[in-house]
Amino acid sequence: MKKKSRVPSLVTIAVLTAITLVFWVFFTAYRAFTTKPSPSVPEDILQALTPTLDTDSLSKIQSRTFLSEGEIGGTKITGATPSATTTPTPSPTITPTPSASPSATPTATASATPTP
Repeated sequence: MKKKSRVPSLVTIAVLTAITLVFWVFFTAYRAFTTKPSPSVPEDILQALTPTLDTDSLSKIQSRTFLSEGEIGGTKITGATPSATTTPTPSPTITPTPSASPSATPTATASATPTP
């Protein structure tokens, strides 16, 4: 009887490692082609904010004139107003008129001649 030779464990590990590397490279390349690049942000937006309060702006807010609801109620806002909706006029519908068509059933004619 022939005894089956067993593959050494080192070869098995090498084959599994090679398969893993092939999949790793494939999925890395796939990810590189399918991901969207991160958007570029202008430097003005990335600048740090100053943690100090602007007291001049705060005093300007307090010195503004505020109106009560009674004073505002009579004003109308002008600008981009929705346009008046128009109702569409109904268009006449076309109905088919019956016309004479050849009948599907054959009709008998009186001009038949007998054969001897």
